[in-house]
Amino acid sequence: MAGHGISAALEAERQVVEAAERYREVTASMEAGGRPDAGQRAAVKAVGRALQLVVFVLKRAAAAGVTVARLGELTQWEPELVRQALERPPEPALVARVAPPGLDTTAVAEAAANFEAEQRLRALLDELLRDIADDEWSPAASDLDDLRERLESAWRGWRHLLGRAS
Repeated sequence: MAGHGISAALEAERQVVEAAERYREVTASMEAGGRPDAGQRAAVKAVGRALQLVVFVLKRAAAAGVTVARLGELTQWEPELVRQALERPPEPALVARVAPPGLDTTAVAEAAANFEAEQRLRALLDELLRDIADDEWSPAASDLDDLRERLESAWRGWRHLLGRAS
């Protein structure tokens, strides 16, 4: 079992390195500048997603036993910055410390939060689909149709509340 913990930590470290490299690539592409508004919005979203990925793998690595000091080495971030990333969602203050100058840190923090919320929604939908496909439980077609209608109604109501046409 001890070997499993070591291999989990090593895999977590590898993922941290890859996510940090990806984040640096995305932020480096931001420095090019000269984008139209739509391109700038897409770039901010990409930085937010890349930052959220770093935060996600940092948390997984910490849970696998990788120390804050080691995570700092792997990301090339100060340990205090790693602690901040582990303790709370990416906020503008964190973004300001790791992003290129001139970037709208609030927009990046919002993009990171949106990505995290999307992942929670995906997890719920995956759980729903796994539960429905479970061989131990076999809902009738009429029950599945009822669920679909309820979900569709909730979806349309939610979109309406947010001002989005159906």
